[in-house]
Amino acid sequence: MKIAKYLVVSFCLFIGTIHSTTAQDILSPEQQKQVVENVSKFIYDLNLSERDKPAFREIIGDFFIGLIALRATGFPEQTNKKVIKALIKGRDSRVKSLLSTDQYKVYKARAKEQRANLKEFMKQ
Repeated sequence: MKIAKYLVVSFCLFIGTIHSTTAQDILSPEQQKQVVENVSKFIYDLNLSERDKPAFREIIGDFFIGLIALRATGFPEQTNKKVIKALIKGRDSRVKSLLSTDQYKVYKARAKEQRANLKEFMKQ
């Protein structure tokens, strides 16, 4: 139940943040380029079909926008961790329904590597 409350709060903050700021203001051009390259490489590693690529990009984009919105808030660290866990759980469930079993294994291995990058991103 508490996670649901955090999801509702984060969704409201997400909507408010989208209207007040844009990702271009939060990320430098170099960071934007790096994010696009990482997602493109990720899609190549997963060997996604042309039909699945837009859906995967949308899932990753939604997750990343949620992180940007969360970073723009002044929540305490403990609340941030709970919201991030909820975002990750939602992203993973959407991705699992999109990918095959082998692709999902590759995805989970890559996600584990990216966890360190996520911690660094949220500290900035």
